[in-house]
Amino acid sequence: MTVSRRHFLQAMGIAAAGATMLQWGAPGVQAQAATSDPNLHLLNRLTYGPRPEDVARIHAIGYEAFLDEQLNPEQIDDSHMDSILLPFGLLKLDRHALYGLDDAYFRSYQALIGAMISRAVYSKRQLLERMVEFWADHFNVAGDDSKPDQVGYQRDAIRANALGNFRALVLATARHPAMLYYLDNAYNIAEHPNENYARELLELHTMGVDGGYTEEDVKNVARAFTGWTVHDSTADGFYFDKDNHDTAAKTILGHTLPTDRGIEDGLHVIGLICAHPSTAQFISRKLCVRFVSDDPPQSLVDSTATFFQQNQGEIKPVLRHIFLSSEFHASVGQKLRRPLDFFIGVLRATGTQIHEFWRFEETLQALGQVPYNWLPPNGYPDVAGAWMSSNGL
Repeated sequence: MTVSRRHFLQAMGIAAAGATMLQWGAPGVQAQAATSDPNLHLLNRLTYGPRPEDVARIHAIGYEAFLDEQLNPEQIDDSHMDSILLPFGLLKLDRHALYGLDDAYFRSYQALIGAMISRAVYSKRQLLERMVEFWADHFNVAGDDSKPDQVGYQRDAIRANALGNFRALVLATARHPAMLYYLDNAYNIAEHPNENYARELLELHTMGVDGGYTEEDVKNVARAFTGWTVHDSTADGFYFDKDNHDTAAKTILGHTLPTDRGIEDGLHVIGLICAHPSTAQFISRKLCVRFVSDDPPQSLVDSTATFFQQNQGEIKPVLRHIFLSSEFHASVGQKLRRPLDFFIGVLRATGTQIHEFWRFEETLQALGQVPYNWLPPNGYPDVAGAWMSSNGL
């Protein structure tokens, strides 16, 4: 079915009102209706909304096999996406080519939004798309200045590592120009340290605000990342400026980094904090909040954190543990879809064929969740209370 933008906007308004009443007016009815089918519960959380072919697939191969298939997206034939993504070809360009385009900022942003929604609606690799969105929120980068660099950031840092290893994901984001500019580490030098990235790395990306680090740790982490900057002479934009790196000894979380080192200081810090128990707890809780409930059982957070540490931050076994847990099975009706999830779910449920998805920025602004447009570094909120307003769902 192909519809006009005007008719779709009208449908969205009606559907939004209905969804609000369904989610908040009669949660008991919703929970009772879904409890009898664990397959549907998995589809509701793992995808952007089940389509008939998803329901048929999970019933054909079973709950666990469907989960394992989604955890290994390379095994899913998604070749139909090639033609769907053709209008967004500039997303394959490197940063030098992107900055050489006319209207690079506007065109990059259009392509990012269009491709994100297209993949979420039409890709069979639904868990991958959900995790790309999750990590894009977790390692949020925003602002007009970052738009062209966002292309490579979402492609090479976030998407490439969305189901991989957490330490590799942290490193990929830490050295990407989009993050280096967004949190000012591109300007972090020995003579004038800048703590912005160091603080958010500890508070938002790894250990959490109550993770057990001190203000002195923040300062020394900033010193460890001095010299991590951007230079157009390199292929990916990352450049380590040894002349602006602080080579003095640094003590972080009780560990001493010796003198006269270079880029190894930052790499050491990433390894240190990614292996810390506070990071396992913080990341596990965020994953449980995304897929289980706004206030997940501590028993599940703890067991997930154990899996996180036992598997050295590998993301797939952690997700598998969550989706196979008794706490997940008991969480029917305990999670409200965010506005963007709801918007995409309507498109999937109706089978609507829409071209130029970027044109729906106006709709998404009205709903309060335009992709890549949350300016603070903490990413779009993931709990119902943040969206319960006259404009939200």
